Amino acid sequence: MRTLLLVFAGCLLAACATAPRQPAPTPELLAATWAGQRAALLRIEGFTLKGRAAIHRGSGGGSVGVRWVQAGSAVDLWLMAPLGQGTFHLSSTKLGVALRTPDGQRHTAPDLETLMQAHLKWSLPIDGARFWVRGVPDPRAPVANLQLDTSGRLTALDQAGWQLRVQEYQPVQGLSLPKRLTLTAGEVNIRLAIDHWDLTLK
Repeated sequence: MRTLLLVFAGCLLAACATAPRQPAPTPELLAATWAGQRAALLRIEGFTLKGRAAIHRGSGGGSVGVRWVQAGSAVDLWLMAPLGQGTFHLSSTKLGVALRTPDGQRHTAPDLETLMQAHLKWSLPIDGARFWVRGVPDPRAPVANLQLDTSGRLTALDQAGWQLRVQEYQPVQGLSLPKRLTLTAGEVNIRLAIDHWDLTLK
């Protein structure tokens, strides 16, 4: 009996012992992990994401449902206002860019940012944001203040006048992709929650 009590006490002490902390990854390991993560994300040829966005500009703001289909550089972006207020459909192909409003009117402009600013009163650089929403910088532009988590994933960067902050990741088809992120430029703040990803990989 005494032996059993000693064994039981030992088990309790082992269970209560604090698990040793994992050592922080070395800068070299972190850089190598990020390089692999970045290369994998840049192999994404297209995606469909569905989610919700809270958009604030100055003292105004609102929320929309989001469906974003990206195929190479071609984009279809649906912004669905709540309570049946209608859907804005933005599209960009080699033939040009267009915006269809909830009342069925179709507008064109040299780029999506101009259309968004004119009809939505806010804009996002879609051509760069198609990389940011994956958790990777736009490879065509300089980047500053890049930060990584201990898993080698992007948590923050500054690029093209915008600040990206990734708060949470989720597993998607063997990759780790953002679930919650924030994009900020001036008085525009966009909080995006992504509920679903579907990827086309090279």
